[in-house]
Amino acid sequence: MIKILSIILFLVSITTAAASDRACNEIALDQAYRYIDVRGTRACFVYTKTDEQYGGQLSRDPDGISVYAISKSGKPTLVYELPYAGTKGKVIDAFLLSVDGGPDEMLFVIHSIETPRSWDAVSDIYDVSVIRLQEETLVQDKKLSRFFDLGGNLVDAQGRTTYLYPYKNKKAVEEAVRSRLFDAIHSSTPIEGTMQEKSFLYGGELEPFLQDPSKMYLIKGDQITLKDSTAGWCKVSYTTKTKPITMWVQCKSIKFP
Repeated sequence: MIKILSIILFLVSITTAAASDRACNEIALDQAYRYIDVRGTRACFVYTKTDEQYGGQLSRDPDGISVYAISKSGKPTLVYELPYAGTKGKVIDAFLLSVDGGPDEMLFVIHSIETPRSWDAVSDIYDVSVIRLQEETLVQDKKLSRFFDLGGNLVDAQGRTTYLYPYKNKKAVEEAVRSRLFDAIHSSTPIEGTMQEKSFLYGGELEPFLQDPSKMYLIKGDQITLKDSTAGWCKVSYTTKTKPITMWVQCKSIKFP
């Protein structure tokens, strides 16, 4: 009897998965990643044609990737178009993860694109999108997605690594979500930190302006207050002997309590 029930449950799961695949295929035939079920709402990852035109003709650039939600009613809705730069992209991983220890999980999508030749990065460009369930549909959580944002590895004129995008895989994302830094950004709570090493400061309002680094830097032991964070960069406030300054520094150089 138990064996028969097991077979029935297995067949039901196969049928359900096939139905979900068919539902995603109705949006686009080419799937970029297997669908993810978010408490009854399916997230579909599909390749989509770009709308850009050159000289009156459609672009021949590789397809982009979009995330669609299919609710229990069966109607697909566009959730988010993953970052696109005219190069090939792929979904590296997609998984559910609890953010604040509660029962509700959010969908994390790790995606990458090949670096355009005109960009400075020496690796693929990675990004992480955070998507949450809201009234039986899926929406991008812009605040948490901005925390991860996107980036690629950078080197200086001598070929020395100056920056590594820190969220390229599931383990790195899980560690980030458990960090004091993520908790502070998620709850909009300023926290104090201590510099662990000498680190140069960068200007910029919403993100660091990497093309024009300042000559200022912080040293080990300096105390800072976190104001913002995106893509492994932390906007910090530091009080000098004469005045306070607020600039960007790499988060890996800071120890938070």
